[in-house]
Amino acid sequence: MRVFANFKDPLCKPFKQLFKVLFVKNPAFRFYFSPIKAAINTTRKNESNNPASHTQSGVTLVELIITIVVLGIAMSALISSLSVGIGRSAQPMWEGKALELTQAYLDEILAMNFDNATPSGGGEVASGLNPCTLSDDFDSRELYDDVDDYNGVSDAPPVLIDSTINMSRYSNYQVDISVACAGTDLGLDSNEMAKRITITVSVPSGETRSVAIYKGNY
Repeated sequence: MRVFANFKDPLCKPFKQLFKVLFVKNPAFRFYFSPIKAAINTTRKNESNNPASHTQSGVTLVELIITIVVLGIAMSALISSLSVGIGRSAQPMWEGKALELTQAYLDEILAMNFDNATPSGGGEVASGLNPCTLSDDFDSRELYDDVDDYNGVSDAPPVLIDSTINMSRYSNYQVDISVACAGTDLGLDSNEMAKRITITVSVPSGETRSVAIYKGNY
């Protein structure tokens, strides 16, 4: 059975163009189509030896069905890879906003005193005053005055003391903060000499980004 009497038939033109783009210019498609091409050539060679077949030429129904099946498989793989790329297209924007949030929180926290017992004007907190107690004064956010106050903070959506920053851009983000005495991490004599502040930002996809920075006892 013949579907097209001749490749010059106008109905064949879209198929010829599709084969030219996929088969000729794409090595991956040539790999998939090589067995089909060999089968088609064999069929036509056999038909050339049959005088009855000289009266018509074109694509058989079997050849067309095989082509459509292979095209469907190849196109499904292509669409799948494209969908993955589209799904990750927002990743750079999420990363940029997470970095902005982290920097804004760090600027706010590092402007605070090392401890609630830090002398006015700055200076080292003596070990006898237990600078590693990590006391929380349970103040409202506007009254935070030392880094300990931020230990255990979980903002969803994020909140900053600086009200001039437009936080509506981060409504789908979450920020978690932990504070720990970790002076020995920096090679200091005791943990009381520095506190490690860890900020973890959760982006809309659920992934997290963490940054740690140290505040010295001075």
